[in-house]
Amino acid sequence: MNQFESPLKLTTVMGMELSLRLLVPEDVSQVMELERSAHSHPWRQSSFEDCLKGRQKCWLAEHNQKLVGYVVITHAGGDAELLNIAVSPKFQRKGIGSSLLQHAISCVAGHADMLFLEVRISNRKAIELYSKEGFFELGNRKNYYPTHNGHEDALLMANQL
Repeated sequence: MNQFESPLKLTTVMGMELSLRLLVPEDVSQVMELERSAHSHPWRQSSFEDCLKGRQKCWLAEHNQKLVGYVVITHAGGDAELLNIAVSPKFQRKGIGSSLLQHAISCVAGHADMLFLEVRISNRKAIELYSKEGFFELGNRKNYYPTHNGHEDALLMANQL
């Protein structure tokens, strides 16, 4: 097994024990439930199904065999991108997002020089988390994210691996 396939046990900075594993087809409906609860404009189910067959990988975080978060990453040509990350609203602020982000960084570190991401300009909690994990601001993408009444800019961030 390589670093994308090995199951992993870890403890968050708040002392919560997590088990990380790759998405399998039977997980998609549960992931979609979490996606809808965590994002105002959730991904389509087909986007997660693409993780089962493509270059991107979706790692699930479970606590006591319950899905509490996930992260989706991809890499190619010396760059990597964090495509999606979510923590169940009931489990936020317990170190899960930080643990998922650190895992994403470790997965792509040997394959890419930079890890990029976009984040809603209004998502201050996420921006704070990314900054704490070594990401820096590169610029904005105008009208990148849909909102209920228009569009919102994205902040482009990167982490030098």
